[in-house]
Amino acid sequence: MRLRSELSIFRRIYGFAAIACLLGCIVFSAHAEVLKKETRKFVYYLLVPSSYDTTRSWPLIVTLHPSTGRGNMMVDYFTEQAEKKGYIIAGPDSKDSRSWYFSEADDIFRMIDDIKAAYRIDDRRIFLTGFSSGAGMTYYMGLNYPRKFRAIAPFAGPFKQKELDGRIDMSSDKSRHIPILILHGKNDNTLSFDESMYAKERLEQFGYDVKLRELGGIGHEYPSQVSWIIINWFDKMQ
Repeated sequence: MRLRSELSIFRRIYGFAAIACLLGCIVFSAHAEVLKKETRKFVYYLLVPSSYDTTRSWPLIVTLHPSTGRGNMMVDYFTEQAEKKGYIIAGPDSKDSRSWYFSEADDIFRMIDDIKAAYRIDDRRIFLTGFSSGAGMTYYMGLNYPRKFRAIAPFAGPFKQKELDGRIDMSSDKSRHIPILILHGKNDNTLSFDESMYAKERLEQFGYDVKLRELGGIGHEYPSQVSWIIINWFDKMQ
């Protein structure tokens, strides 16, 4: 009643055009909120769409930050996409802001369990992506623990460098294969596009289904189009 009364006064003073603008602002303000959470001192950021309800299970995207970022940054990159597509997004913080360590895989899996305890997550649609060093960790986790994820999408990440080479469990066993979308900026001067070319060729030797998306005019940066490419590809994984 109070809102109706205030709108009536507002309409008399400012007219219908202004009230339409006001209502638009009210609707726009109903958006997802990013929550900072923690499990055993492992910090992560969680975005739950404003449309979330418990009548169905929801897909989850875990997104891993580069050495120059943190989890909330990666969650922010997916805010618009998550709202429109209906995904829960989780962005954990590595313990060392400069790098991801393979031992942190256990922390990430514990984070996923923590989220599943609070929200209805579709176990068949848990996805993993990451940028730069986060993409390197994406390769490691997706290929070593393929049954944990529906698909992975590393963006501009290391593969053949010595810190990964020999630590990734590639297999010719089709039951251990996972769909992979690799993205890389053609103008990347920090980590060469050849790194992703090598990853594609190496994985295909083992029979993996790998798609490589070359992003023209993009360097070692994260433009908004990348999140759309990734989430639209994940969306096809039923």
